[in-house]
Amino acid sequence: MLEGNAMKKSMITVVCSLVLASQAMAAGSGNHQHMDHSMMHHGDTQSSGMHSDMKQGHHSMNHGHHMGSACGEPAKLEEVTKTIHLDAADEMKFNFKQELKIKKGDVVKFVVTNTGKINHEFSIGNESEQEKHRAMMRNMPDMVHEDGNSITVKPGETKELIWKFHGDPKVVFACNIPGHSEAGMMHRMTVDE
Repeated sequence: MLEGNAMKKSMITVVCSLVLASQAMAAGSGNHQHMDHSMMHHGDTQSSGMHSDMKQGHHSMNHGHHMGSACGEPAKLEEVTKTIHLDAADEMKFNFKQELKIKKGDVVKFVVTNTGKINHEFSIGNESEQEKHRAMMRNMPDMVHEDGNSITVKPGETKELIWKFHGDPKVVFACNIPGHSEAGMMHRMTVDE
C-alpha cells in the first residue's frame, strides 16, 4: 500500500511537471522568448552566463557575462588606479576627456556617457577581437552588451566599465554596432610598458 502511494505521488509530480513545462513552452511561443546559454565561446575566450531577451519580434540580446581579452580583463572598483571619462557621440566618435596615458597593470574605470540619440557601444580588445565582435554584431545587430569588456550605452545614459590592462599592448576601443566603427567610432592606442 505504501509503495502504491509513493508511486501515485511520483506520477502526480511527473504530470504536474509536464503541465508546467507545456505552459512555459506555450508562453514562450508568443512575443517573449528567454534563452540561457551557460557556456559561450567568443574567439579563444570562454564566457558564461549569457542571457538573451527577445521582445516583440525583434532580437534584442543582452549579454551578462564577464569576458576577458588578450589585452586584459575586467576588474573591481577597489582596484581602480585611474578614471577616464568619455562621450560616445552620434558623430561616430569617442571624445576622451583626459589624455589616454595607460601603463601595463593600470586598472582604469571608463565612465562612458552617450551624448547622442542612438545606442552606442564601448568595447575593449585587440584588433582581431574587435573584428570578430563586429562580425557577430552584423549577424545580431540588436545585441545589447553588458560583458566584462563591452557595454551598450543608451542615449543620455552613463555607464562604467572597469578594466585591468595587461597582455597585448595594442588596444582598440570600438563601437561595434553595425556601421559605427566603420564610420570612425574606434580609437587605437598602445599601452606603455
